[in-house]
Amino acid sequence: MDMIFDVATEQLVIDTAGVYPWGTDLRAVLNRYGHTINLRGVQMRLTIAVEGETAFDMSLPPPGVRYRKTDQDVLATGRVRWHPDQHIEVSAWCRTNAGQEVTAQASFTAPRPAQPFDSWTWDGQRWQAPTPYPDDGQAYLWDEAQQLWVLDPDTPDSQEA
Repeated sequence: MDMIFDVATEQLVIDTAGVYPWGTDLRAVLNRYGHTINLRGVQMRLTIAVEGETAFDMSLPPPGVRYRKTDQDVLATGRVRWHPDQHIEVSAWCRTNAGQEVTAQASFTAPRPAQPFDSWTWDGQRWQAPTPYPDDGQAYLWDEAQQLWVLDPDTPDSQEA
């Protein structure tokens, strides 16, 4: 997920394209069009709440740091974790070196992992097969046509050794 500040339009955008079921990597990005950018006085903040509780809070520049200028597109990175189906709220704020303040918000429900087979159901944490995985120490694969676990033909029988 990216928090993108476009230096030409002075617009702030939250791009949620990179979100996954269990969280995301974050980037604070500048669209600077190849130019070195004066960052004196620029401040940014990104806050992420998961189910109403703050899970991530990043301020730029960090305490004790002063930005002068940059020829980099990515100012900072981070990571936040969540679970599928949780409600996520993202809030971003930027003050330009001219003193203009811009904000952006996004909210979404964390996606579920891809359903492995049509017959499997979501139990709130993971996809479950219609019948439990055998507990005999063997390796199995799900056969959707037969709706059952079959021995994995590529795994040597654990009885042979």
